[in-house]
Amino acid sequence: EIGPGRGALTGELLASGASVLAVENDRRFCEILEGELGGDYKGRLRIENADILKTTLDQLLDRARRFTRRRVNSKPLSKLKVVSNLPYYITSPVLFWLIGNRARVERAILMMQKEVSDRLLAQPGERDYGRLTLALRYFAETRRAFEVSRNCFTPKPDVDSSVVVLDFHPASKFPKGLDENFLFHLIQTAFAGRRKTLLNQLSRDSKIGKSREELLRVFGKLGLAEKIRGEELLLKDFIALALSLQLRGDAGA
Repeated sequence: EIGPGRGALTGELLASGASVLAVENDRRFCEILEGELGGDYKGRLRIENADILKTTLDQLLDRARRFTRRRVNSKPLSKLKVVSNLPYYITSPVLFWLIGNRARVERAILMMQKEVSDRLLAQPGERDYGRLTLALRYFAETRRAFEVSRNCFTPKPDVDSSVVVLDFHPASKFPKGLDENFLFHLIQTAFAGRRKTLLNQLSRDSKIGKSREELLRVFGKLGLAEKIRGEELLLKDFIALALSLQLRGDAGA
């Protein structure tokens, strides 16, 4: 659990039978957690006073293996489920931290500002659709479990929240031969000028290195209109475009 605070969610997780590795940056809350829950759940609760963004998941997994009680014939612990009521100001950094540690994460269940969840779940052509949408969509199946009114909190914040579930894709799900760095550069370039056509954006980028005429031929083969904008493309369209440009020697240029 990232940022357990005073342990409201932690207690429910432990009561359900789960073993919890609680990562809390504030030492005062670590002491409260130990006092409130440490005695009742000794052996199933480990509290780490650490900044999650400066902690590797391999280190956390190693600690989890040492404190979690497992049956002799049980499956070896290899991945974690991550849960958090995210502080709004670190939501995006934590999402990218999860992407970076995706090989070790099975699922993430996160409460976040509704505005951010709208970005994650946006569709092509919508105002919230952008780079963050596509980055999460590439690496995980994303869905909104339910919304949480601002009236549920004391003190009441200025915004509503959403609980979002991320199920990270297995390695077999990703396209073979795709240069992911090139794909995300392509997406970044496409959204750098939302009012401009995709053709204009890509033809001016030195890493892509293609003229308008060459790009038009690729667009034609993929069925993309000359005037299309990046915000109109699905993830699969960006992947197809990246693979087509790679085949022409552009990846890693």
